[in-house]
Order: sequence, then C-alpha cells, then structure tokens
Amino acid sequence: MNTASRPDFGQRRERDYWRAVNRLLIFLIGIGGLVVMFLFFYPELRRIDAMRENLAQLDKQNADEALLLRQRQREVNWLNTDPAYVELIARDKLSVMKEGETVFRLDNDIPIENQLSQPAQ
Repeated sequence: MNTASRPDFGQRRERDYWRAVNRLLIFLIGIGGLVVMFLFFYPELRRIDAMRENLAQLDKQNADEALLLRQRQREVNWLNTDPAYVELIARDKLSVMKEGETVFRLDNDIPIENQLSQPAQ
C-alpha cells in the first residue's frame, strides 16, 4: 500500500469540514442578502399598498360624483324641457301657486321620536 498517494484520513476529514463551513457561509451570506433586499424594499411595498387603498377610495369617490353629476344633468334637462316638472318644483320648493288657488301646507317640525314620547292631548 502506497500511503503517499492516498490522503490521510485526518486531512480528508479537515477538508470536508472546511468545505461544509464554506457552503454554510455562502448560504448565510445569501440569506443575509435576501434579508437586506427585503428591508430595502419593505417601505416601498407599504407605500404601494397605501397608494392602492387611496386609489380605491378615490375610485369610489369618483363613482359617487359621477352618479351625482348624472342626476344633476337629468334634472337640468327636465328643467329645460319639461314644463310640468318646472311647475312641480315651483309649487313644492318655492311655494308658488296659481291665481285663485289656495294652498294648505302641513309642516311637521316635531321629529317622530318626540311625537311618540309626548302624551296624547
């Protein structure tokens, strides 16, 4: 047996040990790099989420405003084209009446919950 050509068992074990340590260090450096990248991008991810929430809120507000705009445009169209609607608005909101007409308007200023708690007279 030629012992000079075969590496010693101790040297082989030491070489395997350093190879394992080297692989472990490379793995830990990779994990550390991923952690640093995550910490670098985390504030941006939070900012993007906040912007998405803000966008959703603005989209809802935009839809509400678009609905209100359509209602107002419809009312303007009725005011411009429908004399019966103009008369209805004048009678209801402005208390305008025709000549020789008597209007009886009953306004109840007491809220419903107060009416229930008051004794009957």
